[in-house]
Amino acid sequence: MTSARKARPMFRRLLLAACAAAFAAPAGAATFRLPAHTKTTFENGLTVIVMPARRLPLVEFRLVARAGAVNDPAGREGLAGLTAELLTQGAGRRDARQIAEDIAFVGGALDATASIEQAVVTCEVLGKDFATGLGMFHDVIVQPTFPEAEFKRKQSETLGAIAAQKDDPGTVANNELGPFLMGESPLAHPVIGYARTVGALTRDDAVAFHKRFLVPDRCILAVVGDVDAKAVLAALGKAFSDWKPSGEKPADAYAPLPRDGGRRVLIVSKPEVTQSQIRLACGGVPRNHPDYFAITVANTILGGGFTSRLVNEIRVNQGLTYGISSRWGMYRNAGTFTISTFTRNEKLRKAVDATLGVVKQLVDQGPTEQELAKARRYLTGQYPLGLQAPDALAAQLATVEFYGLPPDFIETYTSRVEGVTMADVKRVLKERFCTDDLKLLVVSNPKTAQESLAGLGPIEVKEME
Repeated sequence: MTSARKARPMFRRLLLAACAAAFAAPAGAATFRLPAHTKTTFENGLTVIVMPARRLPLVEFRLVARAGAVNDPAGREGLAGLTAELLTQGAGRRDARQIAEDIAFVGGALDATASIEQAVVTCEVLGKDFATGLGMFHDVIVQPTFPEAEFKRKQSETLGAIAAQKDDPGTVANNELGPFLMGESPLAHPVIGYARTVGALTRDDAVAFHKRFLVPDRCILAVVGDVDAKAVLAALGKAFSDWKPSGEKPADAYAPLPRDGGRRVLIVSKPEVTQSQIRLACGGVPRNHPDYFAITVANTILGGGFTSRLVNEIRVNQGLTYGISSRWGMYRNAGTFTISTFTRNEKLRKAVDATLGVVKQLVDQGPTEQELAKARRYLTGQYPLGLQAPDALAAQLATVEFYGLPPDFIETYTSRVEGVTMADVKRVLKERFCTDDLKLLVVSNPKTAQESLAGLGPIEVKEME
């Protein structure tokens, strides 16, 4: 290990201490102040956000592109994920080994991943290594070479990961839930894709995906850390002057999800399991929905924290599971609400009924004042802790821009959570949280599961591929 790589953890500890002092709100304060930052749109359409925090020793580059799994062509599911994996496997004049060695030499990190709606490229270096970091960051974004050998290797690794997922009932449940809940929506398939689709991909598919979707007018670039804004903008403008826009107006690749009534049950057959994975889900709201804060507070009460109602009742009081949670998946133009848990096969129906009972009781009666106050304290206490490093700040700045949130979203988060009233929570519980129309998916022994779940709605059994 080089001395630079050994030094990196020390710099990060110093960074976190400095950030804590920089971003922590005074006791009792409802807001906190971020360092001044600028937003600029280059001629090629690239949106650039720069936040100097010059006391800090690191610089974080973060590019967010509208190039996620929703943009996978039909029959090519998994392409966005594989393309992102390949960006750091050869770019400009460097091959995969040279990229790894050069970024390690300066004690930095360079990564590329894809999610449902985004491809994200990140690079973190010391401030003194800004030019090196920017050069490598540019190359993997603009000039990836997609070597055939690396494509085959990553394709093989992906197929191996897909095969391994079949042995994990929790992952099976998560992957099967998308198509069950969302049908043919591009949101439905797992980012990793399917064996049949990933196996059919070619290097040319990755090259074409990169050329169409990883373009400046579909991207947001955030730079946070030990920088001067004017100098950074000049350096970025020069570095990315060769990046040509697509000329297409970015559009979401999917429609909002319908929220149809009635309950359906899907049993994914896995006869050998002794514990059943359980998912209860329905359509939700997009990330920029005006009820975001009320929903977040309400969900914290229901199943978003370790002292939530679902945890207290299903895990602590009834001992039906070791873990249960509820979450809202919010995208640019749609969303989902999901409760996830597992239990012994013989307790399947009891766990489902008890979970539905907790949701219905909260929706019908609302929370207590103590629950509301605790949820608000938890959220306002946790949020600033997630803003103590350049990578976290860059992610938040890019999120605000990507989802079209108010420009002051970060600074007003605390006050807006504190402003959620009991009336707000009761309203969104009734309007947004599903009860009778929750769709139920279980991964279990189909014979015993069908008997247990009789009467909850039409039952379909699906064999694993």
